[in-house]
Amino acid sequence: MPDPLIESHAFLSNTRTAALTRPDGTMTWLCLPGFDSTAVFASLLGTASAGFWRVGPAKYTNTPTESRRHYIGDTLAVEQVWDTGSGVLAVTDFLPAPDATGYAPPTVVRVATCRSGMVRLASEFRPRPGYGSLTPEMRYVGHGTPRLRVTAGNDTYWLDGPRHSVNRGTASCDVPLKAGQSLVFALTWTRTGSPAPAPLTDPTVLEETEKYWARWASVCTYDGPHRDAVLRSALTLKGLCDLGGAAVAAPTTSLPAPIGGVRNWDYRYTWPRDTAWMMQSLLALGYTEEPTSYRTWLTTHIDPDALQPLYRLDGGPVPTEEPQLHLPGYRSSTPVRIGNAAAAQHQLDVYGELADLLAQMDDAGIPPCPDADQLLLALALKAQALWEQPDDGMWESRGTPRRYVSSLVWAWVALDRAVRVLERHEAGDQKILRGLAATAETIHAEVCARGYDAERNTFTQYLDGRDLDASLLHIARTGFLPPDDKRVIGTVEAIERELAAGGGLLRRYPTSADAADNVDGLSGHEGAFLATAFWMAEALALIGRHGDAEDLLDRLLAVRSDLGLLAEQYDPAEGIHLGNYPQGLSHDGLIRAALAVSTASTDPAVDDQLMLAVAEG
Repeated sequence: MPDPLIESHAFLSNTRTAALTRPDGTMTWLCLPGFDSTAVFASLLGTASAGFWRVGPAKYTNTPTESRRHYIGDTLAVEQVWDTGSGVLAVTDFLPAPDATGYAPPTVVRVATCRSGMVRLASEFRPRPGYGSLTPEMRYVGHGTPRLRVTAGNDTYWLDGPRHSVNRGTASCDVPLKAGQSLVFALTWTRTGSPAPAPLTDPTVLEETEKYWARWASVCTYDGPHRDAVLRSALTLKGLCDLGGAAVAAPTTSLPAPIGGVRNWDYRYTWPRDTAWMMQSLLALGYTEEPTSYRTWLTTHIDPDALQPLYRLDGGPVPTEEPQLHLPGYRSSTPVRIGNAAAAQHQLDVYGELADLLAQMDDAGIPPCPDADQLLLALALKAQALWEQPDDGMWESRGTPRRYVSSLVWAWVALDRAVRVLERHEAGDQKILRGLAATAETIHAEVCARGYDAERNTFTQYLDGRDLDASLLHIARTGFLPPDDKRVIGTVEAIERELAAGGGLLRRYPTSADAADNVDGLSGHEGAFLATAFWMAEALALIGRHGDAEDLLDRLLAVRSDLGLLAEQYDPAEGIHLGNYPQGLSHDGLIRAALAVSTASTDPAVDDQLMLAVAEG
């Protein structure tokens, strides 16, 4: 089984977990019952021996001459179609959507239909729980319609559908289908010892799933340029959301950036920063349920006095980072990691991103919540107490902590938003609020004095430094300075020039081969970070370069997969996606860029106003 391109995978989700499938019908990644559960198929990070499930044309019969795939409307159900010499086969893959009670079964369903002629359908099912480390017990049980029961420790999986032959941990079947005939396969997880689940092989399950996603998509209020791309990104963000209210950064672990490097991380947890940004994008598109649920998650699980950069979806601590030595990694990129050591870091910016979300929700008219006001004040007070300390930054540096300018900007945001919202609500002690406002002014002055290189007319990565950082593009977004300020424009232009990676893409910050020379403490380079390129498009629109913003957005949209998906990074030289996939931050960036370009294009007077201000500056 050769390593497929990362972007060749389709993304399936039911807002409880996710699966990835290849164009040949092979499912290479599946964690059940949740996003951060152990994988039962992990060939994505190794070889076929790590587990997979292929449903498609029998390989030994007529070779498919053409295949195509698409999401079914505005859903996360994917249809793959093969034209063979004898007929046309379609396989629809999906995870059943949550029902009316909000329950989403831990199930994968695959529906195979012969559209015309005759085809031979093959299913090869090789479950390997424990990220490919376990060979389970497999046997048919029950009367009437036996079911294949797969057991490994505390996990049991039930395969419904055509009967398979079982041999040495692999089950397979080969079935002829005539035009109009269909077969349904369903794989469901239960805790070992629990009652057998009801089989989900009824065709209405697909119908209800399509209705669920269509209803959700219909809420989107955006009607500007590139609406299809924006809505597909919104659907992807929704697919990364968990029923409990938080969202994962990505549904995978250890997809490398770059190939063969050591920058392989587990992203199947919730980063308050990333999730806050994702919720802001959904809010801007007219969605209020997800941000409100996340606000509840925050008030339930977050303690600002012990704020962590990332959490499990249930609010618990992230597992200790451990390499999985039995897995060779995607394209031999090791180590494969489970858990994430960044959970122990100090990242000052997180206080600001959470405060910004709470403020935007208040601006949008979402009813106030006393618990949220208390959280907002606590976030601001903690940022006030910590802002003078070095931190690890939003890029989770594993090098020496520094006083990152973007961290300080977001600390300013935490104080600014708390004062604004709490004064509006007439909540909070006025003396405390005045103190927060005064500290915000001090932070602002410090950044402008020590985080700005007047000679080059640009802000810098950290105080008294010279390197650049793409996160400085947030200065305009946050209102730290107005977009027409010459320092903002100079910073955008410096990043555009000095962090260019080709094709309009950007690096996050400078890197070199030697870890000792890298601010992040890691050796080697990485690919172009997709979110930062979208931030550039957004920043260009904000500073009045609307034509350049539109051109860049068009170029970035062309980088998406055939299904409209984005990984974390991109290699312009090889033209391939890198890093975990699909990446919420990349899709959040796409939405923000599209909104900024659309807003600018509907107000042409902004161009003249900004250009006049620049000239006067």
